[in-house]
Formats: sequence, structure tokens, C-alpha cells
Amino acid sequence: MSIIYKILGKPGKDNALFVWINSGTRMYRLLFDCVEGLLNELKPQDVNSVDYLFFSHLHLDHAAGFDYFFRRNYDRAAKPVFIFGPENTSLIIHHRLRGYTWNLVGNAPGVWNISDILNNEVTHFRFYTSEGFSKKHKLKTAPRKSIILENGSFTVEAIILNHIIPSIGYLVTEKDYLNIDKDKLEKSGLPAGIWLQQVKDFSIDGKNKITIDNKTYTLNALRKMLLKKHRGESIAYLTDFIYKGNTLPALRKFLNKCDTVVCESQYSQNDISLAEKNFHLTTGQAARIAKCAGVTNLVLFHISERYKFNEDYKGLLEEAKKIFPNTTYPPEWNA
Repeated sequence: MSIIYKILGKPGKDNALFVWINSGTRMYRLLFDCVEGLLNELKPQDVNSVDYLFFSHLHLDHAAGFDYFFRRNYDRAAKPVFIFGPENTSLIIHHRLRGYTWNLVGNAPGVWNISDILNNEVTHFRFYTSEGFSKKHKLKTAPRKSIILENGSFTVEAIILNHIIPSIGYLVTEKDYLNIDKDKLEKSGLPAGIWLQQVKDFSIDGKNKITIDNKTYTLNALRKMLLKKHRGESIAYLTDFIYKGNTLPALRKFLNKCDTVVCESQYSQNDISLAEKNFHLTTGQAARIAKCAGVTNLVLFHISERYKFNEDYKGLLEEAKKIFPNTTYPPEWNA
């Protein structure tokens, strides 16, 4: 398993995050915010295969690219669309779904699941393309726990941050997994081959037997002999919120030892008054969050256009690195 990510958008412009999670048996695609024009930076296959879309909030600069996503996926047959966001996400997206004429979709596939994340609960709704998205089907309301999504490969946790309105931060964590230990395989004297896929595939009963070099083994025996436990990777997405009150202790608990934190840093520490006025972070505040939470890497993005890339970005980065040395810009920015 592994997590690969890409920051969408240019320095000083609107940004979003795209994450690929390779479970070993399939590739998951997660999109965080849906910014105008930025999905063009992805391959069409990736846009058409997004498993989950997560909105931090529905301000225009974080959601104006939704129509492009919608057009490419409105009648997707291969799998449902899942969307998560703060309170009223289902209301706002429902307006977008209904914003077109749907007189030719009576037999069209397409299932859209939208979940509103509130302080104490998560409410789930469903919409069908074949109905022209006319009906809002309420599925259930469940008490909100930190984890809002879980499958066999990873979890997604949510935290509600303060941007005058709620802004959701997300933490994706791969589950610990077992994989072939090359050293153990070499010591066993067994030849590498396609049979290793069966050893790693736990959907296959461990009592099943396979023959290797004229000797028969159960999968359970091979798993005990060859597999090694690996810690899953993690990545967090935090944007558009103010640093005050209980922000630091809440995020320290939420991010605890996360591998990579992608975090907004709208303003220089010298412009902290602007950060407080507009409910955003400074570079220094983002770095303090990373340091206190014991994370491994901090990636700064979503920086105000008031700063010039060739003039100011080096200083902004140095502000953060003085507090948290493992701070970088997205590699796509070549900074």
C-alpha cells in the first residue's frame, strides 16, 4: 500500500489536493475541494474515477470546479459518487445537480451519495440520475465520530475548524498491512512467482493449498513464513481556518504523528492581523501546528496572491522552517 498525492493549482492561486491510495488490489482516488480549472491538471481517467470528493467548505474558490466534475460523472455506471462536506453540503450540491434540464435520463445510471458533517452527527442522502436528481432521499443520520469513512484499506477522519463558517479538515490513514518480506522470501529458498499474489490476498481462504517446486503448502503457512506487518501512511488536508481558542490542542490530537500535513498558510507572520481578520493562518501558525502534533512533513499551500513567488516565497518558507524544519512547498511548484 502507498499514498501518492498532488497539489493542484499554482502558487498564489486557488489550490486543491488529489490523493491516490494503492491498496495492492485496487487504486482509490480522493479529491479534496473542487477548484475551478484545476481538474484539467489530472488525467481524464482520474477525474472519471474519483471515489470520494471531500469539501472543506463551499466558498466559491473551493467549489467552482464542481460543474466540470459533475459533467464527467453525472451518469457514471461503474461506481457511485460519494461527497462529504460541512452542514448544507447536500443542499448546495442538490441545487447544482438540479441546475440543468434532465428530460433524457430516464434510464441513465448514476448514484450520488452526499453526506453533511455536523458537530454531533453525519446525515447521509442519495440522489439518482434517472430521476433527474429531483428527489433527495434521506438514508440515515448517525452520531458523528472522528472517523467518517472506513473501508478495508483506509479511514478518513474529520475535524470541524473555524472559518467564520465551519471548515472541515480531513485525515486519511492507511490501515496497517501485511506484505511480502523480501528477506524472508530469500531465506525460504522459494522462487518468486505469481503464487505470491495468493499469499497477499486475504479474500482467499488460508486453508487453501498451493504447490511450489513440487512441495505443497497451505496459504496460512506461507503467510506466517513470508509476510511482514507495515505501518500505513497518512496525509491530512487543512485549509481556511483561524488559529485561536482550542485550535492547537484540537489539531494536536487530530493529527498525532501524521506523515504529511498539507496546510494553508495564507499570510506571513508579519501579517498576522490580516490572518485574524480573514480567519486564515500564517506560516508560523501552520508550522506550530505541525511541530506540536509531531508530524513528519508539512506542505504549505493556499498562499495569498499578495505575495510574489520570486520575491516573497523564500522568506515565507523560512518563517515556517525556523519553527518546523521539515516544511516544504508542493514539489509541483519547483520552489
